[in-house]
Amino acid sequence: MSSTTARSSTSLLSSTAKPPTSSSGVLTTVTTLASAATLECSDVYPPRQNGESWNTNNCTTSTCIEGKVTVIATVCPNVTLPICTNWRKPVKIYEQNGCCLHYECECVCNVWSGSNYMTFDGKMYNFQQNCSYYLVKEIISKYNLTITRSNNCDPSDSTFCPLALSVTYQSVKAVLTQVKTSGTPTNVVYVNQKRVYPAYKNSVMLLYGTDMEITALIQDINTKIVYRGSSFSIDLPYSLFGGNTEGQCGTCDNSQANDCRSPNGQIESCSESAGLWTLPGTSCVSPSLPSVTATTQPLTSSSHLFTPCHSFISPAPFVRSCTYEICNGGNDTCSSLAAYATECSNAGVCIDWRSDTNGLCDHRCPNNKVYMACGPSVEPTCNDRYNRKFQADVTSSANYTQEGCFCPQGTTLFNTVYDTCVASCDCVGPDGRPKQPGETWTSECSNCECDQDSMSVRCEPVICPEVQKPNCSEPGQQLTNTTQGCCTTQTCGQLCYMISSCQECYCGLNTHPTTKLNVITCRPVVCHTNCSEVREFTEHHSGCCCTHNESGSGTNQTPTGYHGYIHSVCLSAGV
Repeated sequence: MSSTTARSSTSLLSSTAKPPTSSSGVLTTVTTLASAATLECSDVYPPRQNGESWNTNNCTTSTCIEGKVTVIATVCPNVTLPICTNWRKPVKIYEQNGCCLHYECECVCNVWSGSNYMTFDGKMYNFQQNCSYYLVKEIISKYNLTITRSNNCDPSDSTFCPLALSVTYQSVKAVLTQVKTSGTPTNVVYVNQKRVYPAYKNSVMLLYGTDMEITALIQDINTKIVYRGSSFSIDLPYSLFGGNTEGQCGTCDNSQANDCRSPNGQIESCSESAGLWTLPGTSCVSPSLPSVTATTQPLTSSSHLFTPCHSFISPAPFVRSCTYEICNGGNDTCSSLAAYATECSNAGVCIDWRSDTNGLCDHRCPNNKVYMACGPSVEPTCNDRYNRKFQADVTSSANYTQEGCFCPQGTTLFNTVYDTCVASCDCVGPDGRPKQPGETWTSECSNCECDQDSMSVRCEPVICPEVQKPNCSEPGQQLTNTTQGCCTTQTCGQLCYMISSCQECYCGLNTHPTTKLNVITCRPVVCHTNCSEVREFTEHHSGCCCTHNESGSGTNQTPTGYHGYIHSVCLSAGV
């Protein structure tokens, strides 16, 4: 507030002259009538008490003085620009009134290639043990935020040990990890042990991403986590977490002196203290990696490709990491480049860098997708409600781009579950999958088609052919209905099969579990072959038993209870 404005405000307290205005023509003092009984400013809403001050528009402060409202410019304290130890540019943080600001150093922890660490304050170290560790813990619990990492090795594939990042905030736990789909590592997300498909939002967390990276936003505490398989970054606001973090990411306080603190408070080397931040109840196995050191300094070359990002994010730590990787027998230079490009993208500077690596760092997309270095944070789908909800949420949080594989121009992502690009969004099958114009299918005994003219699903009942009812009059037969597809046919089925042999059989009440027919139980026929002295037993081809009667003549007799055709006879011996 200028001295001229201040004098104008003072003069209004003792003069009834016309209120002065500022050089811009804006009235700087508003006079209200005060009754003799009160000194309140009753002409404003809500009414103000004498001596009360409040913030108004255009970064001004109003004060009620003896019934008069005096307006002065909001006075902001002088600000200093801090030097950030993590090589990042300080960010502006506006106060609650929206007028005054101060600068803060960002708290960003990076891990890439699975073993290269850079703490919140920019201290770098290498750590290669496989276990479950605290990355971020609050020293004094204020926001109930915990971030851990682990390696989930596949029992069926010892070479596949994807990094799993667990983010717990209040009662929500999100796990960002990978699984193999058709032999290819795929990013997946679990929220409270249930798989979800980004974009996804619950009461405290917003998740979105591509096939290459997944972003988790906790908007209440302005926290952002980006997961890229073997790499990730954690971004916390200094105003909320400054001086109150511990773990492998260190203490966020713009000082590297205490970044490598162990759980007991001792300052040690980072590689030693990092292994002490294990989760309770976990056992750790240190990998036996051979130590390989290059005999010559690797050749490096400068490029102006990332120059637009240098003023926001320093490339120095990533260059150092790349050099360290090569000097120790590694060849994954793409991870360092990808980590730096991700940080540039998070800062709002997207760079298409893979095309300049002579194919070394190319990313292969499925046949139905195309690669984009600067694609949308939330890819549009066939669901308009989904698009309106998540695109607005992400845009309001941060207008960032994401790298990944996207549907080519002229097609649309059907949804995030089936991950299919379609030329038309109008037809959906009974399984929830997309159907293309002209495609036909059968559903619930209806022939359906995605009509090319109306671009809608049209179904008609399946027409079954007329069949003649069979005559099941043979012994043991019954009429049986058989359904094949959508149509029913009738056949003659055997309820009990008659067995023509020298056995006594009967049809039981039990049914066979496979054929569903009644089970037949049989036992051998007991034949009596004791003919008299003058007769001998002869078995004919049509029977198997002989019985002897007192008359001495040959007889044909059927055993009792047998339903077949048996003929046996006793003939005179020697006749």
